Amino acid sequence: MSKSSKKKPASISPKPKTGETPAVEVSKPIPDTRTKPAPLVAERADRKRTEFELIRFDTRLKWFLGICLGFFLLFTVTKIHFSSIPIWNQIIPDGSDQRRGLMAGTPKQIRMDEWAILAPFMLSQAHQNYPLENPAIGGEKVALVGYFPIKHFVSVFRPDYWGFYAFGPEIGFAWRWNFILFFSLIAVTLTFLLLTRNNFWLSVIGAFWLIFSPGLAWWSFFFLTSILAGCLLLTSSIYIFYARNVKTILGWGAVFLWSFGAYALTLYPPYQVPMGYLLVFLLIGFVWRDYRKDWLLAKVPYKLGVFALVFAILGAVFYLYYLDAKSTIDVMSNTVYPGKRSETGGTGFIANWFSEYYAGWLLSDQKFPKHWLNICELSHFITFTPTILACTVVFFWRLRKIDPLLLIILTYVLVLLVWMEVGFPAFLAKATLLDVSPTRRTQIPFGIANVVLAVLYLDYLRNHKVKVGTALSVALSIGVVVFMIYAAWLNISTSQGFYKAHQLFVPTLFFMALNFLLLPVTNFRYKELVVGVALVLFTLPNLKINPLAKGLAPITEHTLYKKIRELYQKEPDARWVVLGSQYIAYLVTATGVNQLSGVKNQPDFKTMRVLDPTAKRDSAYNRYAHAVYNTYIDGKDSTVIQSNFEDGYFVGVDPCSPKLKKLNVKYFIFDRTPQAVEIRCMKLVEKLGSIEIYRSNE
Repeated sequence: MSKSSKKKPASISPKPKTGETPAVEVSKPIPDTRTKPAPLVAERADRKRTEFELIRFDTRLKWFLGICLGFFLLFTVTKIHFSSIPIWNQIIPDGSDQRRGLMAGTPKQIRMDEWAILAPFMLSQAHQNYPLENPAIGGEKVALVGYFPIKHFVSVFRPDYWGFYAFGPEIGFAWRWNFILFFSLIAVTLTFLLLTRNNFWLSVIGAFWLIFSPGLAWWSFFFLTSILAGCLLLTSSIYIFYARNVKTILGWGAVFLWSFGAYALTLYPPYQVPMGYLLVFLLIGFVWRDYRKDWLLAKVPYKLGVFALVFAILGAVFYLYYLDAKSTIDVMSNTVYPGKRSETGGTGFIANWFSEYYAGWLLSDQKFPKHWLNICELSHFITFTPTILACTVVFFWRLRKIDPLLLIILTYVLVLLVWMEVGFPAFLAKATLLDVSPTRRTQIPFGIANVVLAVLYLDYLRNHKVKVGTALSVALSIGVVVFMIYAAWLNISTSQGFYKAHQLFVPTLFFMALNFLLLPVTNFRYKELVVGVALVLFTLPNLKINPLAKGLAPITEHTLYKKIRELYQKEPDARWVVLGSQYIAYLVTATGVNQLSGVKNQPDFKTMRVLDPTAKRDSAYNRYAHAVYNTYIDGKDSTVIQSNFEDGYFVGVDPCSPKLKKLNVKYFIFDRTPQAVEIRCMKLVEKLGSIEIYRSNE
């Protein structure tokens, strides 16, 4: 109200003398002759526009961003990470302290993909100056298609490896771990802030719950690279859609360009395809829920121009990448695994949909139902979808409307559930590209969607209250009890006697209470935060899944590693082979030498055609595999190649074979004392306990 329309305050005369009545002079109001309805309507419209906002970068959020960045810098500079590489002190002991490099927790042997494969691959790349081709880790331009540090423009889209190039392997290793963890916390929180209309604490809680869920933590956070890029891709898309000034469009256009490239060039379709659908569903649901015509149509020519420019640049990037990677992509796409993998779904979960209700209480990497494969494969995410589905029906029945974003993500979850538990016809599986995502891998994006759904629903509860009658309240409460009894029974029956009924009593009560709080039966302030805090407390023990470690000493200070590095400096072009232990071969990879044995991210046909000239056994090695070599001498220079387990093959060869000479193999590592016939063409270089290193005489 303007000053001219305000009433003048009553003026009180000076304090009267004793016995007098005070005189009060009241000014007359000045009549307001303005027409009120139009301005009031305009004011309401303005208020409505200002009520809609994207991410509110207030003090709390800035503090959160600062804390995440602070931890990232602190942990990186001090070389702290969460790798299980201290397990090397136990796998191949060299007399050093078995806690070398370990600060807290327990390194997990089950995490071989991390400490025995990825970590040595990174070091192998670093020692060879980040080449495109590295036969020690696979054929063709393996580092270009695999997600490893590499000197190529594609590294722009691999930010977790930037620390290697700038600071070297040790800080670079810590950079990678801390980048994917802390920047993913930031990216997921920002995304939840968008989706929940700036519900700060729920967004932070949701990000913590998601990132430290067993489905990610037990896989050493590998999938966070896709989550980070995916969240930024969704956030930048929404910002461009709703931007109303050119500066915002251009800024977020740059983020969209980078995040799209980073997501696409991760090149792991089993996660990318279902996760990509989730991002599209979230974008559609957000625009549907928060449709603002004036925002969406503002600066449309600039928005279209930015998208056109971005996709033109991305087209050029992808084309140039494809030119460099074509031969490698061709080899990988024709491998038995993963290239020719094609499924129609319907194989279900390794454990079951509700196994996470009890896994955190009772399971470990050493203790789990054996037919559930291992703790990594059976781990996924807490789900409340059955309760949310029932409550969504209740809200729709009472309010005659439903949040479109909530509805569309619920639909996504149900579609993926059908894919995993029932399957699709072959034509539909191929048309949707889900045929490249086995259910064992789909259950990770599916679990992520369940967490997103729960966060959206908790935010919905904050803003929507309904009163339900006694009969419906009782029915919903009984439904929760029946559901949790079913979940307990399902775990007992599918674990084949591993669980006992009394062991599940407390976990069942805990999640029964959380499911009950999701019902519209009770309403109290901050109910959604009570559920969120309970989930955070439940998630906290997952911090122990990965150890807290420092530096690369368990590898780089290992006696065998140092000796091989010493020999490598003298003959960097010589090839090596480990005859025996696959674990020794993993460690040898980390030294940077060019070895025949070890893990091959994709087949090295140049090498294998020497050992198998007619390609008679290529079905054994035409895949991602662990290559284990050993001695086989029959006097005919025969080479035996056979697949001995799902992702590995065995090569039996005479150490003195001309084939190995042709491959320039000069150094041989035996995990035992070899027989005289095995070393007839070589001499001893070093003996390290039971490990012996020989060099060929020629």
